[in-house]
Amino acid sequence: MKYYLSVTIVFLCLSCTKKDAHIATVGFYNVENLFDTTDHLKTVKDEQFTPNGEKAWNSDRYASKLQNLAKVISQLANETTPTFLGVCEIENKQVLADLINEPALEAANYAIAHRESPDERGIDVGFLYKKNVFSVNSIIAYQPDLSFYNDKTRDILYVKGALTNGEQLHFIINHWPSRGGGKQKSEPKRMAAANTLLSIQQEIQANDPDAKIIVMGDFNDEPSDNSITATLHTSCNYKQVNKNQLYNAFCTFENQEKGSYRYRDDWEILDQIMVSETMISDTLGIHYKEGSAGIKEEPWMLQSGKYEGFPLRTFGGSKYLNGFSDHFPVFIELKN
Repeated sequence: MKYYLSVTIVFLCLSCTKKDAHIATVGFYNVENLFDTTDHLKTVKDEQFTPNGEKAWNSDRYASKLQNLAKVISQLANETTPTFLGVCEIENKQVLADLINEPALEAANYAIAHRESPDERGIDVGFLYKKNVFSVNSIIAYQPDLSFYNDKTRDILYVKGALTNGEQLHFIINHWPSRGGGKQKSEPKRMAAANTLLSIQQEIQANDPDAKIIVMGDFNDEPSDNSITATLHTSCNYKQVNKNQLYNAFCTFENQEKGSYRYRDDWEILDQIMVSETMISDTLGIHYKEGSAGIKEEPWMLQSGKYEGFPLRTFGGSKYLNGFSDHFPVFIELKN
């Protein structure tokens, strides 16, 4: 089951003259604890994902996790690999290298943008892009200010680059602090992350008012929450986006019986992709295709039994399920 209008994507159509030429897709996927099997001394809390750890995380389980994730990604956007893919809950750059070398993803010819994060669990965000479509000019990691809590979190990753036709794109990949301790109690941490994201966005736009910005992530908040509506000032109305606003393509999912994450009996749309006002204009260059936001969900990605309909994850508590992730990936389409 897929929640989007199915279309055919033609990649590398950067010189097409047809108005609705589909040239790329953008995805985001919380891959849930993609750890290697090594106990890295500088990583504070990776011991459970080792052969002798709580999860008995050995080479076979790691290989199966990579294979499972590659299967999802290979079909993520309209049954094919996305052109651009943000990821979170990865331990390091090497696990991404292992992932893109899976047979199901080799043909995508992905490259990696990554920086090590100070998160206490040792998990990072990362970005994959097709090398024959995009080249990276700079990668900058920003750390939200959680000093008041004497805490660190995942960096916000900013990737700037150019398409083969020279058009510049700006990607910002997020994994905001969790709701641990309760949504309300933990909200100030996500507000801090939102302020950091806003400052990145404003800096980009100050340097280039016409910059095309794509923001993605697991925000651990939904589109209507304060961190996104009040702090980021996002718009849910495709026809009414101010010059300095982001349009949130996933607002419409919030009040539906669907989402990217399920908490108890409630679906939540924690994983979202947003674009700048300059990405929703039909006049110049690459831009967002209206109504193309989708959640990748298939029957084989779902649990059965007691938790029927939940995302099939790698572990259910301490029980090894050999699944994919506790999140569904999301995506949008771009056109010329």
